[in-house]
Amino acid sequence: MNNSENIGKLMHLELAKIESAESCSESEFVIAGAAEAILQSGNRNWIPIIVKETGDYQYEVVSNNFVYAVAKKAQLERAWCIVIDPKPSNIEQAKILAREANPTVNLSTASKDTIIAVLKYLVKEHNWNNVNPVETANKIVESNREQWSDFLPLTKLKCNLSKARLDCITKVFSISPPPPPPPPPEAVSVKRASRDEIFDRLNYLSTNKIGGFENIDAEKTADAIFNANKGKWKSLTPIAKLEPGLDTAKMKIIKTLFSL
Repeated sequence: MNNSENIGKLMHLELAKIESAESCSESEFVIAGAAEAILQSGNRNWIPIIVKETGDYQYEVVSNNFVYAVAKKAQLERAWCIVIDPKPSNIEQAKILAREANPTVNLSTASKDTIIAVLKYLVKEHNWNNVNPVETANKIVESNREQWSDFLPLTKLKCNLSKARLDCITKVFSISPPPPPPPPPEAVSVKRASRDEIFDRLNYLSTNKIGGFENIDAEKTADAIFNANKGKWKSLTPIAKLEPGLDTAKMKIIKTLFSL
């Protein structure tokens, strides 16, 4: 079972040794016409069936079920197949490439441009002419989507994504909140810390997108803090004057990682 020597090979397999757990939804007319095309082309399927090994000389279709159904309709003794490494990610890729499954995008972390592209696909595929992909993507990005556990918040964004449309949405989007950030570094004295120690703490906030610090240049801010004349500082308040954007909320976070 799972003979690694066969993985990736184009093989002419006995059709009787191949099974499929899925049925083909294509019309009988199309299947019959494709079967006739195979018979008229020397009984060869030029598009191979993608299979995985399930036992000694036993196989199961994982992709191109249409070609399998056509080969059976043509009553071929053997069909050309490619044996796939049966890892779930490989099987998913094969189904996506055969258009038997849609790729999915994590709505919790996707960029605005990616969300727009998926929404444009949905609008075209389902004739959602009252959905504006750009405006809807803006509302999604501006929301607290990282905390969503399902798609219901979409229906409250006033962008015509009703509950009736969630079935279509769940086929192309997934919800997977990002993992919590690692524990923060220990606080250090801003007067005694090295430039690298200052940068490490600012970079932690920026990399993990904590409190809006992803919009702060960690390198530039670390340089400004390290090079500042801190001898007369009696608090951390002067840090706010070193870099635009270090507002009150960010200074509260700064005080958790730095001391005098």
